[in-house]
Amino acid sequence: MSIHARLAPYKSLVLLALPVALQTAIFSSKSTVDTIMLASLSEIDIAAIGLAAKAQMVISFFIIGLSIGGGQVAAQCFGIKTEDGPRKLHTTVLITLLLSLATALFFFTLLFFFPHPLMGLGSQSQDIINKGAIYLQTIAVSLFCFAYASSIASGLRAMHQPAIATKISFIGVGLNLLLNWLLIFGHFGFPAMGIEGAALGTAISAVIECIALYLYLLVKEHPLTHFRVAQFVALKYKDIKVVARLSVTAAVNAVIWAAGLFAFHAILGFSDPNLLIALSVLAPLEAFAMSLLIGLSTAGSILIGNMVGANKLDELPQAVRLHLYFSAAVGVVTALVLSLLEFPLLSLFFHAEVPSDAQKLTSSLFSLMAASLVIKSISMMLIVGILRAGGDAMFCLMTDVFAQWIFLLPCAFLLTHVFNYPPQYLLGLVIIEECLKAVICGWRLKSKRWVKNVAADLH
Repeated sequence: MSIHARLAPYKSLVLLALPVALQTAIFSSKSTVDTIMLASLSEIDIAAIGLAAKAQMVISFFIIGLSIGGGQVAAQCFGIKTEDGPRKLHTTVLITLLLSLATALFFFTLLFFFPHPLMGLGSQSQDIINKGAIYLQTIAVSLFCFAYASSIASGLRAMHQPAIATKISFIGVGLNLLLNWLLIFGHFGFPAMGIEGAALGTAISAVIECIALYLYLLVKEHPLTHFRVAQFVALKYKDIKVVARLSVTAAVNAVIWAAGLFAFHAILGFSDPNLLIALSVLAPLEAFAMSLLIGLSTAGSILIGNMVGANKLDELPQAVRLHLYFSAAVGVVTALVLSLLEFPLLSLFFHAEVPSDAQKLTSSLFSLMAASLVIKSISMMLIVGILRAGGDAMFCLMTDVFAQWIFLLPCAFLLTHVFNYPPQYLLGLVIIEECLKAVICGWRLKSKRWVKNVAADLH
């Protein structure tokens, strides 16, 4: 076999992974940008947008989960090399879009009409509640744009065209930065609107990003540009059920995982304020590092889904091994690069000449966080890139719930509140949790019960 033939699978994986990784990093940066810009105004603004961003994050995770689940069905449809393939893919993207828009409508109603009660769940300060409510009301309309962009992006990825959505995302984040700078601080004659300006900038950029994506597809005469009335009429309940089963399961999985992560940080932060500071510093660094691993597992899910849809089951074992080995290698390289950059990265957050207790603790936990990326690269590829791509979404949900809510959180609570273990042991629990998920998923992989051609169930 020639070198080109041997490298071809890795090339496909990387070409799909990089645009998704960039888009994930861009998405992760948006709320961080708002927080950094508002940090120069007042602590009330920081607290308000921090709390509002948590509600926004839960909604975003649910919509993203719907899109990911629908995209995995679409990937299987793309693997079908008959005329049924494109038709089924188009139907799947349409159903995913409808589910996402319905979800956006539900959350729009909550954010626009009941923002004060929502903010009141996390704060008793009327100033924080009022400012956060303004932010939530203003960004509410952007949920529809986010639902459209996420659904179409998942379809584009399934068709091996992830770069389109990534290019448009760059436009969106650039516009968001510019509008935030103008509207938060009042540059070039614009009114200085503070947190309301941040929300307005986010909403306007989301609308323009959505329009730009549609116009790009329209100019290119892309098949995902239009959804005909006849397609809505022709939708079958069975098709909606097939897509919804995978989409809703993936969405619930995403929200439960995010809630578990918040609960873990709350348990640890409650015991030691310095630990909460350390986790707050490490979280965005880990999120950016994880972008590449998320992109890689998403790319893996597309390729595995294509094979399942095409019924190339004899090629699956080799593809699975390739994806796992490559993902583990990327995890090792990412961990090493992070370790080498520890000092310059932490200097972005800590400026005192004499290291504080929080800075010392953050530095001691940094290596553990970097090391955890190696095992996370494997478990993520197993769950997102392989099992869920094969249609085994419910098993993935149960695995995450067991590892996080039955093992990690109770153990973290016991070690923190009962045995008073040092923070290094607590963060070490994350590595054990990921190992547990990898073992469970490895067992499922060997059972061969994870392969479910859901695309074949569509009419």
